[in-house]
Amino acid sequence: MGIGNRAARTLLYEEVVKDLYQMIDDEHLKPGDKMPPERELMEQLDVSRNVLREAFRVLESRGVIVSHQGKGRFLRKQSQLIGSTDSLSKNLERCSMIEAYEVRQPLEVRGVELIIRNASERDIEDLENAYRVLEKRFQETGRTEGEFKLHKLYAAKTGSVFMTQTLEIVLNAIFDMMYGKFSDILEKVSGEEELESHRRIIQAIRDRDKERAGRLMYEHLQDSIDCLKQ
Repeated sequence: MGIGNRAARTLLYEEVVKDLYQMIDDEHLKPGDKMPPERELMEQLDVSRNVLREAFRVLESRGVIVSHQGKGRFLRKQSQLIGSTDSLSKNLERCSMIEAYEVRQPLEVRGVELIIRNASERDIEDLENAYRVLEKRFQETGRTEGEFKLHKLYAAKTGSVFMTQTLEIVLNAIFDMMYGKFSDILEKVSGEEELESHRRIIQAIRDRDKERAGRLMYEHLQDSIDCLKQ
């Protein structure tokens, strides 16, 4: 297949994804409802089976539909969407790293706000100690190995079980992707800048300055997003 044909095919299945979303809305389908048969959709949308199946794979990866062998495809039930942590993790793994970071960013911003509201003096000291360990490791190796552990510690100190668990899922999924083909890209963010960013975030937490802490966390993660977009 030539480059032009491949690009046209990609554009076509993306358009089919939009058409399927529109069909779901127009026909007022509900969670658990069965999607129309492939042959009917192929005729209705005037596309090939391969293109339609590519569009279905996109919807499955986004957690919109689920396939049952021999039965067809169904809109995912609400309980499956909310309660399946494995599903969320797998969906995030299929997303681009940029999309995953854009999911992560507002969660971590909210996370530091919750730390300021709920953290004890001991919790803040734990963050400061973790930062010092990270700083020492950087001085010894020139790398910020363990930086992800600090983000997990932020999650653990939110005082919200739901937020901690949600961030754990998101961070674990991103960690799996990061140390594959994305690690060299993210290393473009300098270690000194990462350390300084964490120092300022933790100082803002120490000062109980919610607005400053949230802004600094947002900027910290935006640096990684910007590297991925380059």
